[in-house]
This record gives sequence, structure tokens and C-alpha cells, in this order.
Amino acid sequence: MSSSIGFRLDGDECLITKEQTSNLRNQPIIRFRHRKLLNLQKAGGFSLFELVVFIILVAIIYATAANRFADFPGQAERANFMAITTQLQTAVNLEMMIGLGTGRIRSAEKMDGVNPMDLMLQPPSNYIGVFDLIDRQRIQRRVWYFDRSRQELVYLVNDTTGVYLVSDGIDVPTDEIRFRIMVEYGEEDIRSGLPVEIAENDGSVVAPENRRTRLRGVLLRPVFPYKWGGANAGNLVAEATNEFTD
Repeated sequence: MSSSIGFRLDGDECLITKEQTSNLRNQPIIRFRHRKLLNLQKAGGFSLFELVVFIILVAIIYATAANRFADFPGQAERANFMAITTQLQTAVNLEMMIGLGTGRIRSAEKMDGVNPMDLMLQPPSNYIGVFDLIDRQRIQRRVWYFDRSRQELVYLVNDTTGVYLVSDGIDVPTDEIRFRIMVEYGEEDIRSGLPVEIAENDGSVVAPENRRTRLRGVLLRPVFPYKWGGANAGNLVAEATNEFTD
């Protein structure tokens, strides 16, 4: 009985006889792999020039990436802040729609000054609760809390670079941004059911006896306009706001 030889080829175990081995030596695939192995052995590594070029390229990429990623903490905080404010406004709008859709106008009107976090299915992980008085110097930054005494939702900014309140056209540096749920009213033309400003577009004037006050919307508004990173972030919140009419 002829002896056999076991070996592993591309992860599979093979068993062949010595006679088969002598035949395989003359096959093209064996000769090809043999030449490939010799070529790999001849490739001893990088030349000095290639190594220097590689190190320079790595240094350039690292420096570029370091400068680019240095701004990410602030950008990430702003993105998270805007995502939460948009979710809050959506929750406010949904609550108002439920009130209007079921004919409970009074329930929508009572939303003024409500804690917006109470309208969310689950508050964000950086919401720390409701406070009447709070020592801001002793709590961490990048958190939300509800100021019950002023009925305002407050965000404490961690990276205050480029964060300003806008007062009389002047940018004032700040480390907090405040929001409040506000109920807005307007006048409508009893005859047409249109807002007065629209009914008067044709130049006519709606008489006082033909006017009535109506609910215009329930909105999450910044207490003071603000900017973050050079953009008017207050406008971004306003863009996420929808006013609903009957």
C-alpha cells in the first residue's frame, strides 16, 4: 500500500499519495504558486525613500484630521441640542393637535408655561428634573432642567464658543438658553373665518364688531433670541414650528 501525505490547502485538508505528489509537481498551478512564493520572498520591504514618504503622508493626514475633529465636541453638542428642541416642538404640536382635534380648545390654552419635557414619551438622558432654585455652579453642564418659578425650560451650554443671546440687536455671550411654551392668539373675521390680516388684504377693513379672538397656536419659543455657531439657531426652532388653525 502506498504511503500518503496530508497537507492543508486554502483551509481544506487534503490527503494524496506520493505518486500523486510527483504528478502534481509538473502542474502549472503548482509552478505558479512556487514562483509567487519566491517573488514574495524577494520583496524584502519598503525602501528608505518609500518609508520617508509614508511617514510624511501619515503626519499630514493626522494634522488635518486633528484640526478637523477638534471642533466636533462643540458641533456634537449643538446637534444634540437642536435635535432635542425639534423633538420638544413636535411634542407640543402633537399635544395641541389632540386638543383641537377632540374639541378641547381649553386644554390647549392651558398649555402656557407647561414643562415641555412632560409632553415627551421619554425625556432625554441629560434632563435632570424640575427645580425652584438651583445652584448652577454646582451642577454639570450640557443638561436640561425646568425652572418652575419662571415656567421656563433651561439648557446649560458646555462649550459656549459662538453662543449668544440677541438683545436689541447686540450679541451677548451666554451659557444658558431658555424656552417657554407660549399660547398665541389672534383676531379673525367672523364673517369669513379668516385671520383679520388676511381678510384685509384686499384693502377692506374688518369692523370691531366683526372680529373675535381665536387661538392661533401653541409654540415652544426661546425666551430670548439666540445664536449658536454664527447661525441664528432661534430661526431653526421656528422652522420646526407649525401653527394650526381650526
